[in-house]
Amino acid sequence: MELTILSTALGLCIAGAVFPWISAEVVLVGAVVALPPGWGAMAVVTCAAGQVAGKVGIYGLVRGAPERLPERAASLLSRAEGLASRPRLLAAAVLSGSAVALPPLYLITLASGLARLPLALFVGAAMTGSLLRYGALVWGVGMLGMGGAG
Repeated sequence: MELTILSTALGLCIAGAVFPWISAEVVLVGAVVALPPGWGAMAVVTCAAGQVAGKVGIYGLVRGAPERLPERAASLLSRAEGLASRPRLLAAAVLSGSAVALPPLYLITLASGLARLPLALFVGAAMTGSLLRYGALVWGVGMLGMGGAG
């Protein structure tokens, strides 16, 4: 049962990384509530990994074929190429976007691909931020005495 819940959460978080109307936070809370006590940390890691895996897919598409972006997105992100010379700043934006959603991680993912931010730096920053964000959320769920957060 636990593996079914976690694998479903993983799939939904991957989809949520691509389709912003699927909330990874709602998926995570649902998984934590459905899981028995002690499974909260595993839910955090699973959902963070799913979210980052989905963003890596977007990053890879943009990095590999930036000309395939819709014209509106390409014009909005044309400034991202200037960030290529500042990978630490872009990595900090990835960390911030994944930890507190400011700036939105979706846009930062597009910019990271266009600016060719090293993949390891992108994944490390996105995973760290996601683990912090989701860990705090599960901690809050645990404080309410709900599900597998404890």
